[in-house]
Amino acid sequence: MLPNIDKFILCLEEYNFLQAFDKWETYLWSNFPYNFTWDVDIMFIGEPSEELGEKIINFKNYVYDNYGMVIDEQVFEDTKVFSHIEEYNRTGDMDLSNIVKYKTEKINSPRIYKSEPKQINKYFWKFDLIGVNEKYKFRAGKANLHYPILMEDFIKLVFNIKNQDIYNTKEDSSYEKYDKLYRDFRKHVNRQRT
Repeated sequence: MLPNIDKFILCLEEYNFLQAFDKWETYLWSNFPYNFTWDVDIMFIGEPSEELGEKIINFKNYVYDNYGMVIDEQVFEDTKVFSHIEEYNRTGDMDLSNIVKYKTEKINSPRIYKSEPKQINKYFWKFDLIGVNEKYKFRAGKANLHYPILMEDFIKLVFNIKNQDIYNTKEDSSYEKYDKLYRDFRKHVNRQRT
């Protein structure tokens, strides 16, 4: 099943994702929910410990078994990979030779990995990156990398977008103040036009 925002949020809530992964920074990044994609990319920042590996495997299985969605995890020890996003989006190329990522599966891709991945513990494989270039981007047009968003912020953002009617209602104590500011602004704009 293709990822769906509502089902993904429900899944995160049912799993208590933020509590389960409270020792690590977790980010949503890549295509979901911006572009068509068959998986949800989640980035974990921290040490690729066996504790984290076990939690990721359990979460991936839960999501697939209960929602039919696929999670593609990536673990980085820090966020320095973020600094390469602008370069990639501008040029279609980036040098990642100083970046190491970890995954719970051995995937060999000579186009972006220096050498064959090495298993570092019961759950993780270590990948020394080379880079990504224009040839690796989607073949039908330029596909930019989206900036990562903290999972907690993504959940809040979706809530705010879906619940706009609970903010700035006539029952809010600040409604009259902001309504007056808006009316004054409109008067000012209209005077400028005449």
